[in-house]
Amino acid sequence: MIVTDTARPTVLVGPGTHRIRIRCLARRGMLHSECEAFEHIRLSPAACYDLTGRDGTEAAWYVLRGPVALLDDSVRGGSRRTLVEGDLVLAPHGREVHLHGGPLGAELLCLTVLPDTVSSRLPSRRPDLSNRGATP
Repeated sequence: MIVTDTARPTVLVGPGTHRIRIRCLARRGMLHSECEAFEHIRLSPAACYDLTGRDGTEAAWYVLRGPVALLDDSVRGGSRRTLVEGDLVLAPHGREVHLHGGPLGAELLCLTVLPDTVSSRLPSRRPDLSNRGATP
Protein backbone atom coordinates (compact mmCIF):
# COMPACT_ATOMS: atom_id res chain seq x y z
CA MET A 1 0.00 0.00 0.00
CA ILE A 2 1.20 3.48 -0.79
CA VAL A 3 0.01 6.22 1.56
CA THR A 4 0.65 9.80 0.61
CA ASP A 5 1.61 12.19 3.36
CA THR A 6 2.07 15.36 1.36
CA ALA A 7 1.00 18.53 3.13
CA ARG A 8 -1.01 19.83 0.19
CA PRO A 9 -3.85 18.21 -1.75
CA THR A 10 -4.29 18.50 -5.49
CA VAL A 11 -6.40 21.57 -6.26
CA LEU A 12 -8.60 21.76 -9.34
CA VAL A 13 -9.52 25.34 -10.22
CA GLY A 14 -12.90 26.04 -11.81
CA PRO A 15 -14.66 29.23 -12.84
CA GLY A 16 -14.71 32.05 -10.29
CA THR A 17 -13.96 30.79 -6.80
CA HIS A 18 -14.83 27.14 -7.51
CA ARG A 19 -12.18 24.85 -6.08
CA ILE A 20 -11.98 21.08 -5.70
CA ARG A 21 -9.33 19.75 -3.34
CA ILE A 22 -8.44 16.07 -3.65
CA ARG A 23 -6.10 14.24 -1.30
CA CYS A 24 -5.29 10.60 -1.87
CA LEU A 25 -5.23 8.88 1.52
CA ALA A 26 -4.26 5.46 0.19
CA ARG A 27 -3.76 3.75 -3.14
CA ARG A 28 -2.98 0.13 -3.94
CA GLY A 29 -1.57 -1.65 -6.94
CA MET A 30 -3.86 -3.85 -8.97
CA LEU A 31 -2.28 -7.23 -8.20
CA HIS A 32 -4.07 -9.09 -5.39
CA SER A 33 -5.96 -5.95 -4.38
CA GLU A 34 -9.61 -5.10 -4.75
CA CYS A 35 -9.16 -1.61 -3.25
CA GLU A 36 -7.90 0.88 -5.80
CA ALA A 37 -8.01 4.22 -3.99
CA PHE A 38 -9.28 6.00 -0.89
CA GLU A 39 -9.58 9.77 -1.34
CA HIS A 40 -10.69 12.85 0.61
CA ILE A 41 -12.48 15.49 -1.50
CA ARG A 42 -13.45 19.05 -0.55
CA LEU A 43 -15.76 21.06 -2.79
CA SER A 44 -15.97 24.83 -2.45
CA PRO A 45 -19.47 26.36 -2.47
CA ALA A 46 -21.22 25.64 -5.80
CA ALA A 47 -18.16 23.80 -7.21
CA CYS A 48 -19.09 21.06 -9.65
CA TYR A 49 -17.19 17.75 -9.66
CA ASP A 50 -18.10 15.73 -12.74
CA LEU A 51 -16.48 12.32 -12.81
CA THR A 52 -16.59 9.82 -15.58
CA GLY A 53 -16.33 6.52 -13.79
CA ARG A 54 -13.51 4.21 -14.83
CA ASP A 55 -14.75 1.10 -16.56
CA GLY A 56 -14.13 -1.91 -14.35
CA THR A 57 -14.36 -0.02 -11.05
CA GLU A 58 -17.05 0.79 -8.51
CA ALA A 59 -17.08 3.69 -6.07
CA ALA A 60 -18.66 4.47 -2.72
CA TRP A 61 -19.06 8.17 -1.84
CA TYR A 62 -19.60 9.06 1.84
CA VAL A 63 -20.64 12.60 2.77
CA LEU A 64 -18.65 13.95 5.72
CA ARG A 65 -20.01 17.49 5.52
CA GLY A 66 -22.54 18.95 3.15
CA PRO A 67 -25.01 19.44 1.72
CA VAL A 68 -24.00 18.33 -1.75
CA ALA A 69 -26.25 17.92 -4.79
CA LEU A 70 -26.00 14.65 -6.71
CA LEU A 71 -27.09 14.78 -10.35
CA ASP A 72 -27.91 11.41 -11.88
CA ASP A 73 -28.06 11.35 -15.68
CA SER A 74 -28.67 7.58 -15.74
CA VAL A 75 -32.30 8.20 -14.73
CA ARG A 76 -34.58 9.12 -17.63
CA GLY A 77 -34.71 12.91 -17.77
CA GLY A 78 -32.06 13.11 -15.05
CA SER A 79 -32.63 13.53 -11.34
CA ARG A 80 -31.25 15.74 -8.60
CA ARG A 81 -30.92 14.63 -5.00
CA THR A 82 -29.50 16.51 -2.02
CA LEU A 83 -27.07 14.54 0.12
CA VAL A 84 -26.25 15.46 3.71
CA GLU A 85 -23.74 14.34 6.32
CA GLY A 86 -23.74 10.55 6.70
CA ASP A 87 -25.27 9.79 3.29
CA LEU A 88 -23.65 7.11 1.15
CA VAL A 89 -23.82 6.91 -2.65
CA LEU A 90 -22.74 3.86 -4.64
CA ALA A 91 -21.56 4.25 -8.22
CA PRO A 92 -21.42 0.75 -9.71
CA HIS A 93 -19.95 -0.23 -13.07
CA GLY A 94 -17.99 2.99 -13.63
CA ARG A 95 -21.15 5.12 -13.54
CA GLU A 96 -20.70 8.86 -13.91
CA VAL A 97 -21.05 10.97 -10.76
CA HIS A 98 -21.92 14.67 -10.80
CA LEU A 99 -21.52 16.41 -7.43
CA HIS A 100 -22.21 20.07 -6.66
CA GLY A 101 -21.07 21.66 -3.42
CA GLY A 102 -23.75 23.32 -1.30
CA PRO A 103 -23.74 26.94 -0.11
CA LEU A 104 -21.03 26.19 2.47
CA GLY A 105 -19.17 23.65 0.33
CA ALA A 106 -18.96 19.91 0.94
CA GLU A 107 -16.51 17.27 2.12
CA LEU A 108 -16.56 13.61 1.02
CA LEU A 109 -14.62 10.36 1.17
CA CYS A 110 -14.47 8.15 -1.91
CA LEU A 111 -13.49 4.48 -1.89
CA THR A 112 -12.87 3.04 -5.37
CA VAL A 113 -12.77 -0.74 -5.69
CA LEU A 114 -12.78 -3.47 -8.29
CA PRO A 115 -16.21 -5.06 -8.82
CA ASP A 116 -16.91 -8.47 -7.27
CA THR A 117 -16.79 -10.12 -10.72
CA VAL A 118 -13.11 -9.14 -10.93
CA SER A 119 -11.98 -9.40 -7.30
CA SER A 120 -13.55 -12.86 -6.87
CA ARG A 121 -11.09 -14.17 -9.49
CA LEU A 122 -8.05 -12.84 -7.61
CA PRO A 123 -6.10 -15.18 -5.34
CA SER A 124 -7.06 -15.10 -1.68
CA ARG A 125 -5.18 -12.48 0.35
CA ARG A 126 -5.06 -14.08 3.78
CA PRO A 127 -1.96 -13.98 5.96
CA ASP A 128 -0.08 -17.24 6.35
CA LEU A 129 -0.52 -18.18 10.00
CA SER A 130 1.20 -21.55 9.76
CA ASN A 131 4.46 -22.06 11.63
CA ARG A 132 6.40 -22.96 8.50
CA GLY A 133 9.98 -21.87 8.87
CA ALA A 134 9.55 -20.90 12.51
CA THR A 135 12.41 -21.86 14.81
CA PRO A 136 11.63 -23.32 18.26
